[in-house]
Amino acid sequence: MKADILTIGDEILIGQTIDTNSAWMGDFLERNGVHVVEISTISDKKDHIISSLSQSLERSDIVLITGGLGPTKDDVTKQTLCEYFDDELILSQSVLDDIKEYFELRKRTVNKFTESQAFVPSKCKVIRNRKGTAPGMWFEHNGKIVVSMPGVPYEMKSMMKLVLHKLKEQFNLLEIVHKTVYIRGIIESHLAELIVDWENDLPQEIKLAYLPSASCLMLRFTARGSDRQYLENLIDKNISTLKSLIGTYFSKYQMRLNEEVVGQIMKDTNSTLSAAESCTGGNIAKMITSVSGSSSYFNGSVVAYSKAIKEDILGVKAETISKYGVVSEEVVREMVQCSQRLFNSDFAISTSGLAELNDSESVKGGTICIAVATPLNVYSQTVAYNTDRDTNIIRASNAALNFLISVAEK
Repeated sequence: MKADILTIGDEILIGQTIDTNSAWMGDFLERNGVHVVEISTISDKKDHIISSLSQSLERSDIVLITGGLGPTKDDVTKQTLCEYFDDELILSQSVLDDIKEYFELRKRTVNKFTESQAFVPSKCKVIRNRKGTAPGMWFEHNGKIVVSMPGVPYEMKSMMKLVLHKLKEQFNLLEIVHKTVYIRGIIESHLAELIVDWENDLPQEIKLAYLPSASCLMLRFTARGSDRQYLENLIDKNISTLKSLIGTYFSKYQMRLNEEVVGQIMKDTNSTLSAAESCTGGNIAKMITSVSGSSSYFNGSVVAYSKAIKEDILGVKAETISKYGVVSEEVVREMVQCSQRLFNSDFAISTSGLAELNDSESVKGGTICIAVATPLNVYSQTVAYNTDRDTNIIRASNAALNFLISVAEK
């Protein structure tokens, strides 16, 4: 079964409200055998709603709509659907009773605007709203289904469980299995080249998606069919083949976030960690400490933003800075060793660079040096980015954690 999701609201289009409904619904539907083919956000205008609904019904079996069901004049979804299905609004006593009960529990008075929500199209099946006042509406039209629900997330989520129950009663939904594996140390295009023959030989039931992120490269396997166990076994078999094909690029720690992987490495090796950051401004420490239990392995960090702090607090040699400049692998190597000594840690990370794209002192903007210290060695590398300042900091922070992961696994 294929589905479209239509989110209605000018407040979403102008960025005043973030659409979290579509992401939640897409995940919920896919996990339960309904394939989402398109998600659209449209304005609170009758003509736009009608044209979008018509297009969705041409390609999908079910259209799920959220938003525009409030009691005020700017909410036109119910009236528009009534017109679309050549219908009329009638009073639903059960909905009115639900509204009155809802208001009585909150010691509020029902006025004519609220009562208007009890009027529903005569051709729809009412979906009771246990979390609010606007009912959901289920329409069946030419073998297709249209469901309209409130845009308030907790009201929509409550209704979606009822909607799924009705769908399972009426249709034999396919089983959909998703599995994601995490790849580190190789970029998307190089991985695609490495596994091209394996990918071409994948069974037709499996669809592969490349999902690059700041922390790692994810490969998502999706399989659809009637036998869930068969699909899971089929994916597992092909993941096993992939693992042997790409070797160490297949992450030993199947976690998405670098900070989670670093935490697991520290726990597995009974090790401690510290940091000395310049251009990343404490972001690495923030990422590390965002993981529950990080206090057991993270000893501390210094944000050595100025040259004076690098020299006076960390103990970086003035002659090293003078000779190589603050943005150099020589300086971050000293920074990381100083951090290791200062915090008495087994491992350490350091960064120094230009997060801005403006060039400075013969250093190109976006150039960032990273060093990692282990109990036995010190490693360093230089990366270069051309995005904005905030993005460069995020990318450099993840690069530093990825660097630590790679050397810790040696």
